[in-house]
Formats: sequence, structure tokens, C-alpha cells
Amino acid sequence: MITFQRSIEAVERYFRGRGLAHVFAGVRRISVVRTESFHHEDTRRIGLNPRDLRRPYAAFHRAAYLLIHELGHEFALVGLTKEDRRAMEPLFGYYDKPYRRAKKPRRAGPDFVSRYAMVHPVEDFTETFAVCLWRDWDARAVDRLMKGKSPRCRAKLAFVARLIRREARLKEARRGDSSTPGLRS
Repeated sequence: MITFQRSIEAVERYFRGRGLAHVFAGVRRISVVRTESFHHEDTRRIGLNPRDLRRPYAAFHRAAYLLIHELGHEFALVGLTKEDRRAMEPLFGYYDKPYRRAKKPRRAGPDFVSRYAMVHPVEDFTETFAVCLWRDWDARAVDRLMKGKSPRCRAKLAFVARLIRREARLKEARRGDSSTPGLRS
């Protein structure tokens, strides 16, 4: 866990600052694992494998980015409505299709932010989510990544950025509405 501790703390501060603290808080446990890094939807657990930092599938190979990617799965769980999933289908494909991952391609196509984004619409969304937020961490690296990407890839980034802003505004509005019983920030 030492490998990820500073990154976890930094990402938690970052999510708090972006109005997304509830996404981070929804995760019940983060641990180091020997399997591939994951977000488990039922237990709300994230497993991070340090070896995944050396695998060249994701857009960036940093511990914080790996965690942000896995938090993208949590964001989708708490922030995406059925309408959102339908609206994103022309860009990302059918999000709810059975998760049978395609083989990892050799290079990322121009419509995708990374090779890993090409394996399934869920991973396309979470990689795009992570790249969207990574812009605040390393804008020049994101600009380099986006060179040569298609208008569709840029549209995906814009779509996810709007969802992130909306989710932060909704959470802020709920926090400010003290008349709503049972809601906590």
C-alpha cells in the first residue's frame, strides 16, 4: 500500500476540490492486489496492482492516474443515469453490453484515448474520464496525447467533462439544500 499511499491522498484531495468527494467516499476499500487492477461494483472496492503501472495500455502510467481510472468506474456507478448511457452510446458504444473484453490492440486508434479504451465501452468511458481529469495534473501530456486524435475522441472528452461538471454541480446543490432530509455530503 505504501506504493500508492501518497497518490491516494493526492487523488482524494483533488476529488474533494473538484466537487467529486462523494465519488471517492463511495469506495469502501482500496488495496494492493496481485491480479489486474479493478473496481468491484458490488463491494465498492478498488484493487491496485503496481505492475499495471508498467503495462503500456492506459493513457498514462502513474499511480494517481491508475486510481483515477478505477474511480471512473465508481463515477459511472453513482453518476450515470440510464439517459446518460443512452446519450453516450453513439460515442462510446453500448455501455451495458456484456463485459467480454476484446484483445488489447497494438496501438490506440484515433477515436480512443488509449489502447485500453478500445477493449470495451466501459473502459473507453473510464479511460476518457481519467484523461479528462488528468488534464489538471499534466495538461501538456494530455495535449500531446490528443494530437492526431479524431473529432470523435475529442467529442468523448467534451461529453465526459460535461458529466463531471454536472455531477459536481448536482452534489453542490444537494449540499446547499438543507431542506432535503436524509442527504449528506
